[in-house]
Amino acid sequence: MKYDVFISFKQSTAEKKLTPEALVAEKVYKLLRERRISVFYSEESLAECGAGQFSRTIEKALDESKILILVGSCKENIESQWVEAEWDSFLNDIRSGNKTGELFIVNCGEMKPADLPLFLRRQQMFRENELERLAQFVQNALPKSTTLSDLVVCSLHCFRPEENQDKIYLWTVHPDVNGNRFIVTAFWGPRMAKRLNSQVKKAHFASQQAARDFVNSEMRPKLTESAGYRIKPFRKLLTREAESLLCVTFGLDVPSLKQKSQLKTPPKTAKATTSKLNKVSKPSKADAKRNGK
Repeated sequence: MKYDVFISFKQSTAEKKLTPEALVAEKVYKLLRERRISVFYSEESLAECGAGQFSRTIEKALDESKILILVGSCKENIESQWVEAEWDSFLNDIRSGNKTGELFIVNCGEMKPADLPLFLRRQQMFRENELERLAQFVQNALPKSTTLSDLVVCSLHCFRPEENQDKIYLWTVHPDVNGNRFIVTAFWGPRMAKRLNSQVKKAHFASQQAARDFVNSEMRPKLTESAGYRIKPFRKLLTREAESLLCVTFGLDVPSLKQKSQLKTPPKTAKATTSKLNKVSKPSKADAKRNGK
């Protein structure tokens, strides 16, 4: 399992009693999990690994995490051996350019910034009663997940009842496995299909814009009166099953969707106009909103 957030805290005192940090760390963990954020919290996460894997699991979680939340009630606990090793390692990776990330501090004691170790004094600090605000900062700091809307460049609907046609045609632009080149893929099939046919149309584009320009030029012949295609948001065309399979194809999270209600009356064929072609090349704000972008 990959983690986005690592919670660092001193669990117990020399007398084997829970520290104030332990109680607050659990609150932070539950709050972030409610927001569906992947969190490494030792009391839960270490239970999932086998004996002898603790150190390796912690190292891997620290390396993967984009955010470290340091929970502390006093300088002594923050500078305890294992806690200091965690936040120091995290900050060193950032300073050396090995990763980008954020470190937030939850103050569950009476600490002031001047009480913190030198390298922590510039980090954002939250009080125990500011956990909701902390959660918002965490969400804003995490990179936004890619959705299907980010990949679909255009979606067309062809409805010609006189020829018994009700089909869809999609174009996507997505990065290759190395993330530095882009691929254009076409998807097509009946509008009620659970799975669409697909074909890679062209690959190795140096930029996303170049790939999108290729899509615009290739799809223009479809936007003719005889072809019967018109632009329509893909979420209004795809069945739930087809959309889920597309997400799986691109390695995206499958959205939790309500069952789509079917249109009682099929849409009438509309003529493709020059203004529609312009919308494909440069979508308006209204089009982007309808497409979920």
